[in-house]
Amino acid sequence: MAKASGPQRGSPTRYIVAMVALLGAMVTLPAGFIQMIVALQRGGYGTTSNTLAFVTMAFGGALLGVGIALLIWEISIRNNIRH
Repeated sequence: MAKASGPQRGSPTRYIVAMVALLGAMVTLPAGFIQMIVALQRGGYGTTSNTLAFVTMAFGGALLGVGIALLIWEISIRNNIRH
């Protein structure tokens, strides 16, 4: 399999999806932490609200990871950085 020769162009769709994922992470992670604080004040560990807070923070972390990965991928293509 031959590598592609010549410059590659970046994808605006990938860039927009990365930015939306990062913005979603900036909203979701603090919301998860606030849910965790409220859950711990009300009843501690093992409650359904605590589980919801963990799921919210996990979703925010996943958005953060996807956003950073897509952004690195897009910037490396736009700047012609090959690995």
